[in-house]
Amino acid sequence: MGFLRQIEKRMESLVEGMFGRAFRRQVHPVEIAKGLAKQMDEGSMVSVSRTYAPNDFTVHLSEADAESIRAYQSSLRDELIQYATTHAQSKNYHLMTPPRVRFTTEESLRFGEFGVTAKLTGGDGPRERGAPQDTSGQTRIFRTEDTSGDEGDAQSTAMISSDEAKKQGLARETVELVMEDGGKAHPLEGRGPWSVGRSEENDIVVPDPNVSRRHARLIRSENGFLVEDLGSTNGTLLDGAPIERERIESGDELTFGGVNARFIRRREGDGDGSSGPDFFGNLTERRTPRGR
Repeated sequence: MGFLRQIEKRMESLVEGMFGRAFRRQVHPVEIAKGLAKQMDEGSMVSVSRTYAPNDFTVHLSEADAESIRAYQSSLRDELIQYATTHAQSKNYHLMTPPRVRFTTEESLRFGEFGVTAKLTGGDGPRERGAPQDTSGQTRIFRTEDTSGDEGDAQSTAMISSDEAKKQGLARETVELVMEDGGKAHPLEGRGPWSVGRSEENDIVVPDPNVSRRHARLIRSENGFLVEDLGSTNGTLLDGAPIERERIESGDELTFGGVNARFIRRREGDGDGSSGPDFFGNLTERRTPRGR
């Protein structure tokens, strides 16, 4: 654990110099590192002989925070990769590939907020025997809080509550494909895409002889969701009409070779106003659903 602290100190030094003043009330590199480690712990998976941990990380920043780290983003990425590697070693986690870290800007995030998406992936090479399948990843939102006091400008990171997320225009989005025969819901988490078909290798398995082995796939785009037929034998229908690739909205009926399903997309607080955990499938502003 001493080496982890050394890395934290180095990341602190990145902002103590010429960038220090600009970062006093913004997202701090050490807090990003701690958020990354928390996501690694949350996403770890135990197999027969090993504990696998996420190795692919996306750091979501507000536009203001992203601009503040732009000058030394490359150095920060290297430090975060080393931090993730050392944290995995300290917890005896197995990483299927060396850690990867990327940065992205999210308009829905406010100054001092950041998100970390952690995915477990085997990369493009051969998969180890007994290794888990790739995960789509979820994004956890954190807020850097000023805790000025005896330690001056020290900062801490807190996870945003559901109520606070609602106030600030952030909401947990639930996206599902609900099979009408039996009502089984398949959550669509992360960035996708999600394959649909009869084969067990698909993300959504539909064990019906009229469904092709690789029948269709659902895609998350910047403007919503799409459904695409993959050259299936019996075709894919959207609200009863055959399609090749079309945008879909919440409530749309999809038919895969005669098997009906309902595409559902809702945000926390829509309808019953119930609360959920502080995990966000994607970062998005609350908007009024578009009418059809």
